[in-house]
Amino acid sequence: MTRIYYFSGTGNTYWSAKKLAQRIGDAVIVSISREIKQPEIRVEADAVVFMFPAYAYGVPVMVRRFLEKAEIRAGYLAALVSYGSSPGGALAEVSRVLGRKKLVLNYGGRIPAVENYIPIFGAQKAELRNRRLALQAEATEQAAAAIVSRTSNRVLTFRPFAGFVSALFHIGCPRMGRLFRVTAACNACGLCARICPAGAISMTGQGPVFQNGCEQCQACLNFCPRKAISFGRLKPDTERYHHPEVAAEELFEVGHK
Repeated sequence: MTRIYYFSGTGNTYWSAKKLAQRIGDAVIVSISREIKQPEIRVEADAVVFMFPAYAYGVPVMVRRFLEKAEIRAGYLAALVSYGSSPGGALAEVSRVLGRKKLVLNYGGRIPAVENYIPIFGAQKAELRNRRLALQAEATEQAAAAIVSRTSNRVLTFRPFAGFVSALFHIGCPRMGRLFRVTAACNACGLCARICPAGAISMTGQGPVFQNGCEQCQACLNFCPRKAISFGRLKPDTERYHHPEVAAEELFEVGHK
């Protein structure tokens, strides 16, 4: 049995997790955003795979908390980082966290995907999106083959710059929800609150209220059907992105509540 633990905001990592499970066969996928709510987390299987996007050259805050909190028992440990611009030192960070638990990361893989942090990087053009989607499919298949064959590789843990940037992100991220803005286009449909993996959005009759605990996954911004949510200097008419084969409703069901 292989257990795949994933964190996903706009569906990139979730899509790869589904494909990985299909390719492996005897595998189940488990949402980190669900499991983190448990008083005790026990991760136990023949093989365990952690899947997550790279945020600020490191792992998302919730993923790191999950790895630190979980009691992990497995004969084979793998981590796969999806990324739009750079995987940074995310795999190194996972390896260090596991190392402090006297565990070894047997395999680390990188999965290119479409960039979803559009407040900084903007929307990628259709040709580039299609190319990145093809690369994601190819890299996911390669990662599945490596895990099925129990491939091992070496993950370098000395990534000082990436570690510094990630540490700053972890300090500031929980309070960055205050940088979101809601325009008059909002009709208070509540989708943003339902899809938030951190539960950091509450709804009022006037619309969403962003609270502390934001993971900066950009799910609320990118899935909003009216483009009513913005962040920083993002223009309201900027094109949004989520994985084209992942619907918001699917993420509700599998992991966000």
